[in-house]
Amino acid sequence: MKQHTPNKGMRVALSLALISALGITGTLADTLPLSATSEDLTGGGDNVRSVNLGRSVVSATGYEQDIKDAPASIAIVPREEILTRPIRDLGDAVQDIPGVYVESSKTGGNTISMRGLGSAYTLILIDGKRQNVAQGFDSNGFNGTFASFMPPASMIDRIEVIRGPASIIYGSDAMGGVINIITKKHSDTFTSGIQVETDLAEHSNTFGHQYGANAYANIPFIKDMLSLNIRGGYKQGDQNAFYKPGFGPHSPVVQGTNNPYLGWSAAAYTNWNAGGRINYTPNKNNYIYLDSEVYFARAGTLNTSGNAIGAIRDFYKFNNVLSHDANYDWGKLSSYIQYSQTQWAPHAQNGLSSGVSPGAKKGDSVDWSQARYNRDLVFQSAYMNDFDFGGAGSLIFNGGLYYLWEELETKNTGYKGHMNQVAVFAEGEYLINQYLSTTLGLRYNYSDIFQAIPNPRFYVNYNPTDWLTFKAGIATGVLVPQLSYLYDGYTLSTARGSSSTTTAIYGNKDLEPERSLSYELSTIVDSESAMLILTGFYTSFSNKISSVTGIQKGTSIDGVACDADTATECTFYRNLDSAMITGAEASLKVKPIYGISLDASYGFTYSRTLEAKEGQEYLVGEPVNNVPRHKFTIKPTYQYKNFNAYIRWSGNYKTPTSAVASSSLATSARGILGNFYRDYQLVDFAATYKFSKVFALTLAVNNLLDVAFYDDLIAYSGNRGTTSYLNPYQRILPSRNYWISFRADF
Repeated sequence: MKQHTPNKGMRVALSLALISALGITGTLADTLPLSATSEDLTGGGDNVRSVNLGRSVVSATGYEQDIKDAPASIAIVPREEILTRPIRDLGDAVQDIPGVYVESSKTGGNTISMRGLGSAYTLILIDGKRQNVAQGFDSNGFNGTFASFMPPASMIDRIEVIRGPASIIYGSDAMGGVINIITKKHSDTFTSGIQVETDLAEHSNTFGHQYGANAYANIPFIKDMLSLNIRGGYKQGDQNAFYKPGFGPHSPVVQGTNNPYLGWSAAAYTNWNAGGRINYTPNKNNYIYLDSEVYFARAGTLNTSGNAIGAIRDFYKFNNVLSHDANYDWGKLSSYIQYSQTQWAPHAQNGLSSGVSPGAKKGDSVDWSQARYNRDLVFQSAYMNDFDFGGAGSLIFNGGLYYLWEELETKNTGYKGHMNQVAVFAEGEYLINQYLSTTLGLRYNYSDIFQAIPNPRFYVNYNPTDWLTFKAGIATGVLVPQLSYLYDGYTLSTARGSSSTTTAIYGNKDLEPERSLSYELSTIVDSESAMLILTGFYTSFSNKISSVTGIQKGTSIDGVACDADTATECTFYRNLDSAMITGAEASLKVKPIYGISLDASYGFTYSRTLEAKEGQEYLVGEPVNNVPRHKFTIKPTYQYKNFNAYIRWSGNYKTPTSAVASSSLATSARGILGNFYRDYQLVDFAATYKFSKVFALTLAVNNLLDVAFYDDLIAYSGNRGTTSYLNPYQRILPSRNYWISFRADF
């Protein structure tokens, strides 16, 4: 690796690196081979800052950097790994990254947490464009569905994952981290790919089989000027039927307490997506694209626990982006406007007041009178340039303007609210000399609902040698309260499956945005044979929003009385006082020796609530959420010519149960299991053979040792006097299953 010095050669190299950096919105630089470096772009020389494009990232700052130089803890999931692993949704793709925890929802989808913060604090991007929906859009455990809204696997170039706050670049929702899916860009030659796959469960009476196919094609029309990308994917899966003790596949299925399924049984699912992108390059200085995509997902659960019925929903998402990149001597300007609409509605069945019969794949109709809609309009324009100060160093500047209009509508309650956010941001990376660089930036957020919120970031990189890097930084994060909480008065809802229990849900217009201040320190050892990254972090978390449920009529919370005429109890929303999260992450990548390479990672996460308001004192000293304290993955890989195989060994330890008030302790996981869920380890195996440059076949055996995640159920008396069951594992993973994938790249 070449060292860098701040002179004219540096400026040329950085300018070209910035051109390629615009890959976050798509440029011709993306056609460069991944093995290229910035030396390849400048014709070599001693005074360049080399960027290994095989491990380059754009998500940390908005322009291309070597992963060692990025002012964040960032990891890459490469294309080959995505194509050779069974991936139902985004959670499966990123689960091996230290600091990332993936949890299965009751619909079978995955939710993604980072550094001890839940899925609501993880921002998902596609080519740098926001994909998250408004908080409150989803309800009752269906939020895992959104992880399936991702491009077809054959269209993905790589996935970049930032752990820790990234609000300075991406604003709200990026408090825990960012996942940026980078797709393949246009080229001047026809290219295409197709993948078909199936996942066969060994215990098919319990876990369902899954099937899927995806494809993309790049079609050039006018050389160096006009092309079209098209892509699409389809997946379906059978139900996961977890039966109560004494029931089985041939048990009668009826509504009510005789529902034979446990509450975490996922219904059969279907999802598909289709999209296209028109790429237009009028001249060498400008690049424009128009991208449109539609997603559909049908997901549900066989038993909603409280109501003992099935629940199925249809989700749609329509996303449109118009983007323009300009590259001139005076700098680079990247602008885009994006409009998206996401909506869901429940299935209805004749004869039932809500939901569908247990075990049903769909209802008789979709009840759009109960629908929810989320609409987003985003505009951003960012300016990037580098400035050479001779012997005083060089500066890479990135700054711009951001606007978000967000609307949430719930048909069943008649609620419709919107929010405007405006932000200005600026950040500079100052390359002092060949050893030292600093990054300093500030984002200033303004909302028509909240006061202005500043988000600074400061980072220092020190490279005493070519193979050793030290990084230290401070970053802030912010998450605004969900729109559905911000109203006066209350709405009524039937709760806990009993028509005699009506809950008044009180809004709170005084809620404050959640905030975090994170410190981290990293060491990177990058030798010819291996790369080791060690990171420690500490996060101070304040104003966490929590719901206070089960408040009896006549009781007051924060001066608001539970006095709704027809309600028997109330729910309130409030800001907790403070919490802390700390941890350590380690990742090791050993390059092939006689065809054998190694990838290993370890994550340690510890969190504690420091202060809580009246009525929630039991949370003090307790974990913020159910993230495992210890998590590891070890994956040796063997490759010989056209054949490669890997064994993946992973485990989760010390996953905390949720703290509850003493009145609910006897019927909670904390009261029955203790402080932690059961630990587990898994072993997977996969092998891939490339028949030619075009065709490849992958065979995988997941959960090779057939660990059972729901056989040891614990029975207890539930809140309504009925027998309920608790799983000692925090999540249910499939039994042994066999994944077969065939792909062709043309």
